[in-house]
Amino acid sequence: MDLISKALSILSPGGPISRKLEGYEVRPQQMEMARAVAEAFEGGGALVVEAGTGVGKSFAYLVPAILFSTETGEPVVISTNTINLQEQLIDKDIPFLREALPVDFTAALLKGRANYLCLRRLERLAKSEKGEFETVEEVQDFIRIREWARRTAEGTISELCPQPSESVWSKVCSQSETCLGGECKFREGCFYYRARELVSQANLIIVNHHLLLSDMVIRSVAPSGALLPDYRHLIIDEAHNLEAVATEHIGRSVSNWRVKRLLDELYNPRAGDEPKGFLVKEIPAPELYPLVEEARARAELFFELISTWIGEGDTKRIDEGSAIPNLLEEPILRIEEGLNELRERVTDQEDELELAALMRRCAELRDDLWAILSADEPGVVYWAERSVGRRVTISLNAAPISVAEELREHLFSRLRTVVATSATLAVGGSFEYFKERVGLEGARELLLGSPFDYSKQVKLFIAADLPDPREEGFVREAAEYVKRYLKLTHGKALVLFTSYRMMEEMFEILKPWLEEMGIPAMVQGEELSRSQMIERFREEVDSVIFGVASFWEGVDVQGEALSNVIIVKLPFSVPDHPVIQARLEEIERRGGNPFYEYSLPEAVLRLKQGFGRLIRTKSDAGIVAILDSRILTKSYGRVFLESLPECQVIVEGA
Repeated sequence: MDLISKALSILSPGGPISRKLEGYEVRPQQMEMARAVAEAFEGGGALVVEAGTGVGKSFAYLVPAILFSTETGEPVVISTNTINLQEQLIDKDIPFLREALPVDFTAALLKGRANYLCLRRLERLAKSEKGEFETVEEVQDFIRIREWARRTAEGTISELCPQPSESVWSKVCSQSETCLGGECKFREGCFYYRARELVSQANLIIVNHHLLLSDMVIRSVAPSGALLPDYRHLIIDEAHNLEAVATEHIGRSVSNWRVKRLLDELYNPRAGDEPKGFLVKEIPAPELYPLVEEARARAELFFELISTWIGEGDTKRIDEGSAIPNLLEEPILRIEEGLNELRERVTDQEDELELAALMRRCAELRDDLWAILSADEPGVVYWAERSVGRRVTISLNAAPISVAEELREHLFSRLRTVVATSATLAVGGSFEYFKERVGLEGARELLLGSPFDYSKQVKLFIAADLPDPREEGFVREAAEYVKRYLKLTHGKALVLFTSYRMMEEMFEILKPWLEEMGIPAMVQGEELSRSQMIERFREEVDSVIFGVASFWEGVDVQGEALSNVIIVKLPFSVPDHPVIQARLEEIERRGGNPFYEYSLPEAVLRLKQGFGRLIRTKSDAGIVAILDSRILTKSYGRVFLESLPECQVIVEGA
């Protein structure tokens, strides 16, 4: 029996899965996807699949992948974007299939190296006589980590709840630069190498997009340092996020916090009762303190100048002629030279590794600064950015205008099989936008709808008489519609925005009314984290979340708790961000239409993600409301509507 027949027999009525899983229903879409994935493994090449919610796409690719790997002995890498899906695969789907399938197989999860605890660095820090912490909270975090280290099996930061501060974890996490390898006395119990060992023997290797692309970047310059074992078969789930993650990984960034962390690790005279840092404790070098302090003063001035240069906005493009003086090149170089001179004093191998790592970080910082401020590489966009959250971050950045060529050359070209899948890849029934953006132009296509009956499960309300969202007065008028739709479900709603400004303005208008109605409301960016907001939303059944970008996808709340999704504005990206500007300019340069080739497809996929938050199971039901009348008044509106599942549409105020 060939791979296709075997995969379909496992998923068919009376097969191993149906015998093991009570209430299992065979879904034609799942069978069709499994057939296409099995064909891709057998014949090679690339396959792009949009599988709507409820198709069961994880089983549709896991079953063929398992059968193929166990028959050929070749590993299959499966990459996801979110931790939620990763955990679903490794904790739920794969253990079930291990019991149900008539074949033995292994699966292993590998995370980025910095996710793992380094026992050697933990012990080294614990022995520090002078300590390394600035606050009581940091000391408490460190004590928690030491206690947890005695009982953890996996040794990754995700097991810690609440998670420790970045400043503490960075001192004890695994790093390639400070690793002793086989000479380390903790080698046998090393969490990272144990995970690497499991991965090297696994049929299925589960990673996230960040690790996948880090491995790609490393292989392109130093293949021997690859993070993953050699592989020729790749499944990319949540593939709609691939371009964004690739943009981040192929780019560069230097922030005020990156510089501060480096300088503080060298010498920090402001840390509690006494100075701390490598130059105080490991290799005392008071002659270098002035160099670090000079660099600190230069850094403060440097990022202050950048903030002033940015002006009133959040971002500003950097061009070859931009007059941003590189105030950090000289002081960082002098520190690097000073560290190099310290090598003569080093007698301890661990100190030597730490010293080399600090020197490397200085060199990488200088290299990134030079590359960004030169702003002369074709196909790259450069910009400065100021973001305000719990702290102000000023950063200099560089990113490729297109990642397609990089992905095609350094990832896809060396693979025999590539399967890219998501619930949202097609725009108006076409995959051209996705395929062109990520370099999969020649891939075979499969567009599968959802097995859910949206015509019975969803009512789509469209407000036809509201002004254009860009006009003054829109928010106040739209707030009345939000009240109307929240009344229909008495809360239980996700209200989605495209900007914090509009969200906050809307919430201030609605706050008294929500209190009067007894509807608890949470606003993104306030006290609770995203995961805490979702957890409370599940528990307080009548509550409402007001959210921006990150709430348009990855929210999986089943049942009555989420009965209403209100989309205030069509999710067009603001074209003032430098990366988006550069991509639109590039399309225009080659004679294309930036709006129809980029802005519209991107917004359609984002709308599909937002719409998809409502129906997660066949028993879910509720309403979706779109308050942006352009979906009716503009010619491009039909592309949005044609991309959504067929459901009952109610136009109000027409």
